[in-house]
Amino acid sequence: MALCKRLIARLDIKGSRLIKGIRFEGLRVLGDPWESALRYAQAGADELLYIDAVASLYGRNGLAELLRSTSREVFIPITAGGGVRSVADAAALLAAGADKIAVNTAALQRPELITELAEAFGSQCVVASIQARRTGPGAWEAMAEAGRERSGRNVLVWLEHAQQLGAGELLLTSVDQDGTCAGPDQPLLEAAASRVRVPLVLGGGFAAADHVLAAFEQPKLSAVSLGAALHHQRLELAALKRELAVDAPSLPLRLPAIASESPQATEAQPLAGVRMSVIDYGMGNQQSLINALEMLGAEAMLSDQPDQLRACNVLALPGVGAFPQGMAALRSRGLDAWLVEWVASGKPLLGICLGMQMMFEAGEEFGACAGLGLLRGRVTALPDHDAAGEPLILPHMGWNRLLPGPAAGPQPSSAEPLNQYFVHSYAATGVDPEAVLFHCRYGHQPFVAAVRQGPVAGFQFHPERSGPAGLALLADTCQELLR
Repeated sequence: MALCKRLIARLDIKGSRLIKGIRFEGLRVLGDPWESALRYAQAGADELLYIDAVASLYGRNGLAELLRSTSREVFIPITAGGGVRSVADAAALLAAGADKIAVNTAALQRPELITELAEAFGSQCVVASIQARRTGPGAWEAMAEAGRERSGRNVLVWLEHAQQLGAGELLLTSVDQDGTCAGPDQPLLEAAASRVRVPLVLGGGFAAADHVLAAFEQPKLSAVSLGAALHHQRLELAALKRELAVDAPSLPLRLPAIASESPQATEAQPLAGVRMSVIDYGMGNQQSLINALEMLGAEAMLSDQPDQLRACNVLALPGVGAFPQGMAALRSRGLDAWLVEWVASGKPLLGICLGMQMMFEAGEEFGACAGLGLLRGRVTALPDHDAAGEPLILPHMGWNRLLPGPAAGPQPSSAEPLNQYFVHSYAATGVDPEAVLFHCRYGHQPFVAAVRQGPVAGFQFHPERSGPAGLALLADTCQELLR
C-alpha cells in the first residue's frame, strides 16, 4: 500500500491578508486567508501551508493568531514558515497550531538552524523551504527573502546539505514558474528527485490536472503545493481529485469524505461530559489535540500535575520527536511511574504518535531505551528499502490507509477505506497480535498503526489531524476505553 500523494494548499500571507504574485513579484491582495483555508480544507486539501511572505524582511512572523484560529476549525496538518530564526520562533508557531515548521532565509544564512530545530522537535517537524531560480540549463540558485535575494548556493547541493543537517521534508518552489499557472519546472523536479531521501513537495506553476499527473510520474515526489491556481479558481480541489482518480486510477489519493473537512462534519459532541487531560511534557503540539477533544465535546485541559490528572476520566499522551527524549521528559516530571500506576488501576490512557510508542517495553531510536512497559513490544526503525531493494522515502509522512487488525473486530463489507495522517520513522514490533487495532503497509512489510488492550489504546497516526474521520475514530476509541 503506497502513501497517498498529497495536494497541499499554499497560502502566502502579508499581515492579515492572503496575497499572491507572479515569480514572487507584483503581490496582490486576494482576500481573507482564514476563509480560504477553511474552503480548501472543506474541498479536500491534504495539508495547509502558511507562509508569511514578508516576515524575513521585517524580522518577525505574524502567523500565530491565524494559526490559532485555523487550528480551532480545521483538522488537517498545517505547515507554517516565514521569519523563523530560532528554536523559540518555531516553538511559538507550534504552540499556536502548526505541525511543521518551514525555514528558508535564516537556514541559508545559518544552516545549523536546521539541526537545532530537528534536535528540539524531531526531523519530521522541519521543512527546508528552497526557492529555486534557474541560472542556466540544469542549474538553479537558492533564493532568500521570498525570492528577492541571491544566496550563491546551488539548489541541488543545498537540498542534499539540508537533508544531512536534519530536514525531514523538502519544499521546492520554482521561482520561475511561481504564480504563472504555466506548469511546473519538470527538469528541476527530475534533478532534485535523484538526490532526495525525505519527502519532496514541489510548487510553482500547477494549474491543471495534467500538470499534477506529469509531476507525480516522478515516484519520489510526495506532494504538490497549489497556490495561484486555487486562489484564481483555475483549480478546485474536490474536482481535481475526482479528475485525477479517473485519469490515473492507480495514483494513490485520499478520496473518501473530501466533501467536508470542517469540524461541522462532526455535528454531535460524542464526548460531552467527559473530562480529559492532555499530558504536558513538552513534546509536540498539544494544542491541536485539545482543540480536537473540545470539538468533540470533552472538557479538555493540558497538565502535568497528578492532582489535576486524577480528576479526569481519560488521559491522552501525545508527542512528536525522539523516544529517549520523550521518556526523559516524562521521568523529569515523575510521570513515568505515575502513568504505570494509573493504568494498573484500570484507568484509561490514550497514546498518539510518540505517546503510543512510549507505551511499549523499549525503543531503539538513538540506542536502546526503556519505555513505560504498558504493552508488549519494541519500537524499531521502519525499513528503508522496499521489497525490490529500492530506497524508501523516510519519514513515512502523509495519508495512509488503515487495515483492520484482530482488536478491531468484524468490519462491515460496506466500510469505506479509512486514511489517516502519519509522520514517523519508527514503529512498534513484536506486538501481541490480539492488541492490534489497525496496521498499515509501507515498504515490504506491514507495521502496527493502532493498538487497544485493556485500559490502553494508541495511535501511531494523528487522528486530531486526520479530518472528520480521524475525529470520529478518536471519539469512538475514547468511548471504548470508558466502557
